Amino acid sequence: MYDRLRLIRFPMPIVDAVRQAILTGWPRGIQLEQQRLGAHEFKLYGRPWLGQSVEAIPARILIMTVLSALYHHGWYLLTAADVSKKEQDKDSLFFRLGSPPSPTPFFAVSFNESDKLRLIGAPENLIEPVQQTIGRANIQREEWRDNGAAYQLKLRGNPWWGSGDEAITARVTLLALLDCFNSFGWELYASIDISGESGSDTDSWFFRQKTQ
Repeated sequence: MYDRLRLIRFPMPIVDAVRQAILTGWPRGIQLEQQRLGAHEFKLYGRPWLGQSVEAIPARILIMTVLSALYHHGWYLLTAADVSKKEQDKDSLFFRLGSPPSPTPFFAVSFNESDKLRLIGAPENLIEPVQQTIGRANIQREEWRDNGAAYQLKLRGNPWWGSGDEAITARVTLLALLDCFNSFGWELYASIDISGESGSDTDSWFFRQKTQ
């Protein structure tokens, strides 16, 4: 299904917090809520977990908003895992409870089609370092998307479909980007497959700012 989010064994105050996060991060809103075998299920308008076209960026913003809400209530992501053999399935997220931390912002990076990288909700001071890390000669075109919600870089070649040398180069670039973000105080919090588009989806990365 492309429109359901289920919370399993979360207390009701956290369900309420996630509901508010959904309403904040997904403007299309909630169509229906119900209880199913101990899970609280939200049925959303639209198809966020298809994760393509006009819903691609809003879907990442939705996940980022939910992760942030849970994090700031002391629920830390333990792992993201694909626990189903069904085709076009998405990751399930497993959390552990700890003490609520100091407030910290989040942003996301998505890898779209065969050659696009998007910075979603990222501070603008990261754009130039990302350009330098990738190498301006390796960037075909850049633009803001979704009224400034995401900054998109269209790369040369097909790095997300590459094989051989191109595949190695793409992974070297990703390692360099992780180093770049880390040097600016951002650490990778989650790598999540949120799209059900078979054969063309990759994980999206979610970063949080490191606290002192």
